[in-house]
Amino acid sequence: MAKFQAPSGFRDFLPGAYRKRGELIRRIREVYESFGYEGIETPALENLAVFLGKGGGENEKLMFRVLKRGAELQRALEKRDELADLALRFDLTVPLARYFATHRGELPSVFKRYHIGPVWRAERAQHGRFREFVQCDVDVLGSSSPLAEADVILATATALAALGFAGLTVRLNSRPLLGRLVRAAGVPEELVGGVFTSIDKLDKVAAGEVKQELLARGVPESAVASLLDFAATAKTLDGDARLAEVERRCGAEAEGLLKQLREVVAATPSLPSGRLVFDPFLARGMDYYTGPIFEVSAENVPFSLAGGGRYDELVGTLSGSPVPAVGFSIGFERVYTLMDERRMFAAGDRAADVLIAIPQAALAAEAVKLATELRAAGLRADLFPGAAKLPQQFALAETKGIPYAATAGEEDLARGAVTFRELATRRNETVPRTEAGAWLKNRLSR
Repeated sequence: MAKFQAPSGFRDFLPGAYRKRGELIRRIREVYESFGYEGIETPALENLAVFLGKGGGENEKLMFRVLKRGAELQRALEKRDELADLALRFDLTVPLARYFATHRGELPSVFKRYHIGPVWRAERAQHGRFREFVQCDVDVLGSSSPLAEADVILATATALAALGFAGLTVRLNSRPLLGRLVRAAGVPEELVGGVFTSIDKLDKVAAGEVKQELLARGVPESAVASLLDFAATAKTLDGDARLAEVERRCGAEAEGLLKQLREVVAATPSLPSGRLVFDPFLARGMDYYTGPIFEVSAENVPFSLAGGGRYDELVGTLSGSPVPAVGFSIGFERVYTLMDERRMFAAGDRAADVLIAIPQAALAAEAVKLATELRAAGLRADLFPGAAKLPQQFALAETKGIPYAATAGEEDLARGAVTFRELATRRNETVPRTEAGAWLKNRLSR
C-alpha cells in the first residue's frame, strides 16, 4: 500500500541487494586501506552553521534542515528568526573539515582518511537520483604536494579497476585555470560562476543547448563563440597541445597553474587500466575547489564514476588556519547500479552456505550443536526455526539461495555422521561429522 512505501527519493534494500552493497563497500575499503587511508565516521547531523557559506554551491539550498525544538523553536517563531539549527550532511567533505578542526591535535600532520556513508539532499527525486545515497571519499589533509593528488587519483582508479572497470580515463583540469580561460574569453566577472555551471554540461548535452544557456545568462555572444569553438577544437588535440592553447589564450598569469597540472601528471606515471588526460572544460560542481580537479570515466560507460579536487581553503574556514586538502569521491550509487545491471558481482550470492534442517523436534538441540560446529569452521550456517517436514525445510533453503542442507538424524548421530543434501541436484551424501566443515568448504569452492 502507498502509505507504507518509503518516502520519495528513499529506498529499502532487500537482503540480496544489501549483500551486494556490502560487498561493494568491502572491496572499496580494502583498496583504500592498502594505500594507508584510515576510516572515520561523523554524525549524520551537523550544526547548520557548519554548512552555510562553505562552497557547497546549489547543495546548500538542498539541505534537509532540522527545526529547533521546544522553547527555542517558539522563540524563533516569535522573532521570525531562523527556524533550524541542525542539518543532515549533503556531502562528506564539509563534515570532514569540521572533524579535522575538532580533532586536529589528535591527528597526524598529514591525515589520509576515507569515509563511506550516506548523505542527504532535498532535490527532486527521479530515475537514478535519490535524496539519500552513499558516497565513498578518500582525502589527504595537510599536504600541498602534487603527490597528494596522485595518491587520491591512484587509490580511486585502483578501486574502480578492482571492481572490474576497464579503460579508465581520468580527466584533469584546474578550477582557477578554468576561471582564467573564461575571463580571457570576455566573460564578465559576475557571470563566471554561472558559466562554470553551464560549461560543466558540455559532456552531457549538445553544444547548442549549452550555447543557448550561456546566452540566456547574459554572456556576450563573442565570449560564447570563443569558448565553444575552443571546446570543439580541444577534442582534436592531445594533452600537450591543449595545455599550449590554454597558455596562449590566458597568457603569463596561467603559468603557475599550468605548472601545477604538469606536476600532477608527472607524479602519476601510470594508472591501473587507464590514462590521465587534460580537459580544459572540466568544471565540477562545488565552489570550494581551489586547484586541480578531476573525474574518472570508464570504457563503455556514458557517465563519470568518480570526481574530486583540491580544496585548500575549506578546512581553514573552521580551523582558523590554512590546511591544504585534496580528495576524490566514487559515485557509489552509479557504480552499484551499473555493476548490478551488468552482472559484475561475483556469482554465488546467498544468505548462507548451508541450512541445518531439523528432522524431528527431539533433535533440535543437536541441530543447534551442528550449526555451531559448522560456523566455527568458517561456514555460514542457517538454522530452520522449528521442526517441519524436510521438503518444506529444503524449499526454504532454495528460496534463500542456500546450496546445501544438512541433517543429523538418529542414524547419523549413531554413526557420528552428517548427511548433506545438494539442493540443485537432490543428491545426498553422508560424511563423518568431524570432517563435515572441511567437506562442505571443498564442495563450495568447486
